[in-house]
Amino acid sequence: MTVNFNKVSYVYQRGTPFEHLALRDVVTSFEQGKYYAIIGQTGSGKSTLIQHFNGLLKPSKGALQVDDVTITHKTKDKQLKQLRKRVGVVFQFPESQLFEDSVEREIMFGPKNFDMPLDEVKDRAFHLLLDFGFNRDILQQSPFQMSGGQMRKIAITSILAMDPDVVILDEPTAGLDPKSRKQIMELIKKLQIEQNKTIILVTHEMNDVAKYVDEVKIMKRGKLIESCSPRKLFSDTNYVNQLHLDVPDIVKLQRDIEDKYQYDFSKIALTEAEFIAMYKEWRQDER
Repeated sequence: MTVNFNKVSYVYQRGTPFEHLALRDVVTSFEQGKYYAIIGQTGSGKSTLIQHFNGLLKPSKGALQVDDVTITHKTKDKQLKQLRKRVGVVFQFPESQLFEDSVEREIMFGPKNFDMPLDEVKDRAFHLLLDFGFNRDILQQSPFQMSGGQMRKIAITSILAMDPDVVILDEPTAGLDPKSRKQIMELIKKLQIEQNKTIILVTHEMNDVAKYVDEVKIMKRGKLIESCSPRKLFSDTNYVNQLHLDVPDIVKLQRDIEDKYQYDFSKIALTEAEFIAMYKEWRQDER
């Protein structure tokens, strides 16, 4: 599934004293099977942008092309039902939207509304929950007797179990412990690689951007100001600071070592393993 934004603008509360232009002539593309991050300060338009992918919001101006579906301000919701099956959105703190009295009923709620094959959905959900570390009797348990991290994983599973082509995650690890964060991010990366899913991550966590993402979309005041690789972005620490974003921990470590030893590595490391390999090679050459 390819998604193209063609000069998309969006205005909240048009014609009122509270009118606000949230997106400004956004032109960009998202290709099948790639892992994207959408980053920028709070209020830059990130959440507004992702709500256009399945027509939760429709462009005030411009158009969105999702394969053979065109979305404009005139598009009716009934024309978007099939599209919404293919685009799964996990909003921030999705556990707050849980309401069924068992994990199974919670996971089955969406698929029933879309007339999906329930046995397939249930089987897919069960294996996802096992990957998240739950016991085999998890489907019969109440989500409201679980920790916040466990509830987050169940809410995410309820979206992933519908097998969307595009998975959109808005700050999926916010407030979670390190173990739960790693479980979620590793599973999402596995889905991208093994099932060719398109992943779109909205995050302020630059460590995750460095480790998992193929391409970064940078938003500022409703405009898309740049698309680039994580390596290109984090190679320019001053630029990252100007965007009021954090530099990944591994990049900070590399810069500290470069300053200490007055040595410049040939590239920026994006993971711990990558930096260790670069460091060992350098130390061997020094001998």
